[in-house]
Order: sequence, then structure tokens, then C-alpha cells
Amino acid sequence: MFENIRDTLNEVIEIANKCPEKYQIKCFEILLDALAKREATAMGTTIEKATIITKLPEQQEPTFFSTNQILPDEWKRVFHFDGNSYKVIVKDLKDKNVSKKQVKLGLLIGIKSLLETGKPIISKEELIAICKQYSTYDSANFATHMKNQKNLFISEDKNTWSLTVPGEGKAAEVIKELAQ
Repeated sequence: MFENIRDTLNEVIEIANKCPEKYQIKCFEILLDALAKREATAMGTTIEKATIITKLPEQQEPTFFSTNQILPDEWKRVFHFDGNSYKVIVKDLKDKNVSKKQVKLGLLIGIKSLLETGKPIISKEELIAICKQYSTYDSANFATHMKNQKNLFISEDKNTWSLTVPGEGKAAEVIKELAQ
């Protein structure tokens, strides 16, 4: 009997893994629930859904936001999340100084990367692109703006930086400021 369940469970896992990533957990839950009901019916008993699903991971608020006490209505004014990736959507960077705007965008890109990959990496290419989008790209001083913020950014190589711990804290402050 358990061999049949194991084979069927392996099929459930295969089917769920073929779904787009954002639907995999829900697909697994539905299929596992159907499997449990079928097996329970075959054994002449009933089973509660809650007893089966207890070990599935839940979609939670990203740790960065909860750790820094950034509420969903705040971060959703700064980032758009489509289920797979984040996009910076802030309308006003609330600064007139080009270098300060670039730093804010660098902090946001670092957090975007942290949320998507677990590493707060800022690529030069992505930062230049978003600076151009926000009309803050100063090609003559671009690298200098980043070098002047050694407490926030560490140069990984000539094309990438990563956020420092104080940089992550400053990014949290920026998100809260921009959300107002």
C-alpha cells in the first residue's frame, strides 16, 4: 500500500515542479490534498486537509521588510512584486542632488537583489540603466558617487558593488522615506 502512495507522491512532486515557480506550492497542495482524500476514502476514513499541509512552506513577508519593520503598504509603494521578481517603482526620489539620487537608487537595487537572490549585489549596468530612467546619470562622476559611500557600498570588482550592513539599514530608511 505505501509503495503506491510513494509512487503517486513522486508523480505529484513531478507535476508540481513542472508548474511555474509561483504556482508550485499551491499545485502541490491541491494534488496532495486529492491524493490524501483518495487514500482516506480507500481506507474508509476521513482526513483533514490541515493535517497534511502542515509542513509546506508558507509565502511570508520577505525577511528584510519584517526585520526592518517596513509594512507591506510601505514597501509596495517603492517596489512592485510580480510573484518572481521586484521592480523599483518609486515616482519621486525626494532629493534634488544627483549624487544622492544615485545613492538611493543603488540602495534600492541592492535590496531588490537581496530579495530576489539573497545577496545585496548592485551591478554597474543595472544601476546606470535605472539612473538614466530617473534622469540622474552623471557619467563623469558616476564611479565617484559610489566610491564616496564606502560605508554603504563595497566594491566587488569594477562592475559590481554589494551593500554593507549599514547600507542595508540606510536602504530601509530610504524605503520608509520614499513610501511617504
